[in-house]
Amino acid sequence: MAPQTPDVPRRKPGRPPKPSLEVHDLQGFKFFKRLRSLLDVLRSCAPHPNRLLHYDEYAAAVLFYFFNPAITSLRGLQEATGFDKVQKRLGIRRMSLGSMSESVRLFDPELLAGVFEELASQAPPRPMDPRLEDLRQVLTAADGTVLRALPRMTWAVWLRDSDRGAKVHVQFEVLRDTATHVEITAGQASEIEHLKGSLQPGRLYVLDRGFRDFDLLQAILDAESSFVIRLHENTVYEVLQERTRTAEAVAARVISDRLVRLGHSEKARAKLGAPVRLVEVNVPKSEPRGLGYHRNRVSSKKTFRVPAGQAYRLLIATDRVDLPADVIALIYQHRWKVELFFRLLKGLMGCGHLLSDSFEGVSIQLYCALIATLLLAEYTGLRPNKRAYELVALYLGGWVSDEELVRALAKLQRQAGAKNA
Repeated sequence: MAPQTPDVPRRKPGRPPKPSLEVHDLQGFKFFKRLRSLLDVLRSCAPHPNRLLHYDEYAAAVLFYFFNPAITSLRGLQEATGFDKVQKRLGIRRMSLGSMSESVRLFDPELLAGVFEELASQAPPRPMDPRLEDLRQVLTAADGTVLRALPRMTWAVWLRDSDRGAKVHVQFEVLRDTATHVEITAGQASEIEHLKGSLQPGRLYVLDRGFRDFDLLQAILDAESSFVIRLHENTVYEVLQERTRTAEAVAARVISDRLVRLGHSEKARAKLGAPVRLVEVNVPKSEPRGLGYHRNRVSSKKTFRVPAGQAYRLLIATDRVDLPADVIALIYQHRWKVELFFRLLKGLMGCGHLLSDSFEGVSIQLYCALIATLLLAEYTGLRPNKRAYELVALYLGGWVSDEELVRALAKLQRQAGAKNA
């Protein structure tokens, strides 16, 4: 009789298990040298005699997540807090998965927003086009983006019961390449109404056509600020005056420069008390890059977009009649920086993957990501762009030495200086 072989448990099909996290896989400790003292203000939030996890420790751990490509989940982050080196360098204790998931609901995200705004206020101005030096107002691009959420996140109502999303409202200072005011709401929140409630004096707001609202434009003027906004090509207006185009404006493809009154009726025109300046720019045909715009059934804004590479007219409205027309066109061109910032936030900083289901947890993760971008810019001496982050990510992953990182960053700094010369 043949000997019986012992039963071997069958492994379920699927992805192989992830290898255990090792302490030598972790990097990024140098970014916390000056940050730990800033997080001390969080210590007193939601104290409890039976709770060992404090707000500053949780924030430090989430920040550590952004500088370690080896950590890809909340469970991996919890595992990393068990290493002695991580505890000593970050000033934290080992965290349990339950504490990280539950206690975050008691932490106030506004305290961490204050830490972010303090760091953002210290961001130095970047090299700029000389034509933007005398604007007399802070050039600020305002826009919003949605972070996809899970159906069980009931607070993040967006399109329908099966769709959830957290909306991020951003005011981005163009000449310093940094966001300075960020708030988070449910996906259904109106970007127009939210901007109305957070207007500041002395700003030159750069807005896309989704913000076309006469009440908003009048509110910006009432707040002692100005606007540069794109309008739809079918916008109705009455021409009051034709302005002379300069040679610089013609070279910038400015077709017309007019003083107009917006609106198709007296009721609509009454919402915006004064006439505005309308600059029309011809954007020539170009070779499309990539696959063009992705259209789906919920992207109503993309219905009005011109196919990639096709020529179109750009209508830009502003109350700044003192600036040359070519400078108005240049100002609107810089609005694209906030879109690059969204790409950095969701793609490279990993905010497309949410670590928490609660509003407080999502807010804390976002503010930590914003702080990480500021630390990245401070460390590299560059604006937090894709190339700089890739270099630091390779360095943190152990693929680039200290000397190679210094040489690569110096090369990027020279290229940035030559571009803005």
